[in-house]
Amino acid sequence: MFLKKKQRVLELTDTIIEMVGILNQIQDPSQELSDCLMALDIIAEQLMQEEELSPLLIEQFNTVQSSFVMYYENLKELTGDNLSETLAQLISLVSLIKDTINTKLNIVFFPYKVSMWDSLSTVYEAAKNDENCVVNVVPIPYYQLAQDKAIPTYEGDRFPEDVKITHFDDYKLEEQEPDIIFIHNIYDNYNTLTRVYDEYFTSNLKKYTDMLVYVPYYTASFIPYKKGGFYPYHSPAIDNIDKFILAHNKEKEIALEEGIQEDKLLVLGSPKLDIMYRSLNSKHEYPEEWKEKLDGKTVYVLNTGCMYFAVNPFVALEKLIDIFNIPRFVENSVILWRPHPLTEISILKYTPYFSGYFSNLLDNGINGNDPLYKGIILDKTDDYMNALLLADVLITTDSSILRSYLLTEKKVLFWDEKAPKDSLVPENAFYYAYSKSEPWYELVKKFPEGYDPLEQNRIGVGSQVYVNSDGTSGEKIFREIKAALQGRRS
Repeated sequence: MFLKKKQRVLELTDTIIEMVGILNQIQDPSQELSDCLMALDIIAEQLMQEEELSPLLIEQFNTVQSSFVMYYENLKELTGDNLSETLAQLISLVSLIKDTINTKLNIVFFPYKVSMWDSLSTVYEAAKNDENCVVNVVPIPYYQLAQDKAIPTYEGDRFPEDVKITHFDDYKLEEQEPDIIFIHNIYDNYNTLTRVYDEYFTSNLKKYTDMLVYVPYYTASFIPYKKGGFYPYHSPAIDNIDKFILAHNKEKEIALEEGIQEDKLLVLGSPKLDIMYRSLNSKHEYPEEWKEKLDGKTVYVLNTGCMYFAVNPFVALEKLIDIFNIPRFVENSVILWRPHPLTEISILKYTPYFSGYFSNLLDNGINGNDPLYKGIILDKTDDYMNALLLADVLITTDSSILRSYLLTEKKVLFWDEKAPKDSLVPENAFYYAYSKSEPWYELVKKFPEGYDPLEQNRIGVGSQVYVNSDGTSGEKIFREIKAALQGRRS
């Protein structure tokens, strides 16, 4: 029996026990007896859904039910001795329900974008491997928000084959009443690029569960957020969340400064780092069409965020083209460009006049036969891990991809002049694209020759910032949430 439903059965038995204590004090307890019989019917209905029931439990339940039928039909049977006996029967019934009915947890994961599933996947694995859990993964529909339209989108058919998917039409929240809900998006109706369907807003999900858990789709930055400067911390949805998973201790300090209740906060790392950690020691397959272009080359992975073209897109394009020129002056090199999955929708939302230029860049430039782009590979796959494992150098600003990449301890060309202020990553762990002493166009010529004076500075830098960066975050999140829920229900 699922935990929440078992608790409801026990609450009903407690109510009946309380009623037994006052029945003989009521002049006409017919209504109260009717209520008790109705409660017993509800309990019976729940018990009948169990595959196996102890014969002793069935016998004890029938005895209790018969006693209340007797009282209802003949109020004179409401004697002190009879009620004492019924009380003992009820106490025995409660013990049998607690001890003989196996308690399971009803758990559901509500991811929305497949590219963000890595933020939940190792939590899912831990839950799936627990024999006392029933787990559903229900990818939820969402809208891509352009300037004048909302585009319905569903990605459930793109999830990994080893993840059993339940279609959202087949999962009824009001019937399931899950014990635990895991989500990675709490933006509700406040997001500007995407919006999940209304029924999956946190305000609605909270109606059906006692444990709504937010595991962010991003890995928290190693650059501490300023007070009021990071939306999730002051999102109205935080009030609906029971537990908020944080990646490092500094993040908790800032969340507390923002006024988030401490009992909501669990510093347990990021499942995204679990995926990176595992991938370091496993073989990864990448698209066949990449192999010829990559073979024997120095791979520069270029990462751009979802808002890269949202402000001054032509200036952004010019900077991009500069980097695209690397294969033209660095022999045996290639650019693997991974634009954020929401890049196109952000262009439609904020700079629609640039949409045609962007499409032309992709279709006629990189994916076409333009010789200027023959050294560029466009990565629009759902799995960013390929790019990070193939990279010799990552060119990026601060991003979730960079935070995962820290675990590789490979070279980073940070797309700025110097380190961000108050960074938890030492300044001398990165190279800087716009450094006056050693700019990017000089560095990229040296890297293929083995130039890397900062190599030692990167060792262990990821684990210095992020907790449980050894591949155990998802397992620990699951265990902590399970313990918290069971402690709350005990």
